[in-house]
Amino acid sequence: MTRDFENVYAIILAAGASRRLGSPKQLLEWRGRTLLGNTIENARSLLNERVIVVLGSQAETIQEKVDLGEVIAVVNPDWQTGIASSIRAGIDSLPVNADGVLMLLSDQPLVGYRAMQNLLTQWQIEPSRIAASQYHDTVGVPALFPSAFFGALRSLRGDRGAKSLLLQFEDKLQKILLPEAELDIDTREDFDHLSGHYDAGE
Repeated sequence: MTRDFENVYAIILAAGASRRLGSPKQLLEWRGRTLLGNTIENARSLLNERVIVVLGSQAETIQEKVDLGEVIAVVNPDWQTGIASSIRAGIDSLPVNADGVLMLLSDQPLVGYRAMQNLLTQWQIEPSRIAASQYHDTVGVPALFPSAFFGALRSLRGDRGAKSLLLQFEDKLQKILLPEAELDIDTREDFDHLSGHYDAGE
């Protein structure tokens, strides 16, 4: 069974405070754009206007510096309670006819258009299953959740993110090898390391 992506949406989680970095990592420059802008552009290349961005910490500053005119921007007032509240805010912003949601983070700059397209294409093969990134001996996001799992995503609380559901529903996963998803940014050292990967063409 295959289908197009017409009713698939992306949710980009970008509400965190970047405490370890000391400044909003959403605004770090990457390939001439901000990290968040880079993720938005890649997601929009696949899903057009069906992209939801969930903001929280320093939302006004981010809104001033990132073009959100072609996406659905949601501000989560409860972002300090943990990532689960941002997931709920994103899921609650979906239309009732959404078939699935591609869950993305704004701090995985090596996850580009082709990686997202690969997840979507693999999901088409078995659209009742979750398409999850696999790296080393674990799974994580980006991940594409069919609508049957929206309730489970809404039920998350505190700092339990989408990965906890991937582990819970491991028997319902399609695992797509995506080593670049392992690399995210929490510190300046992380950013410098990833910049080195990109500059070296890795």
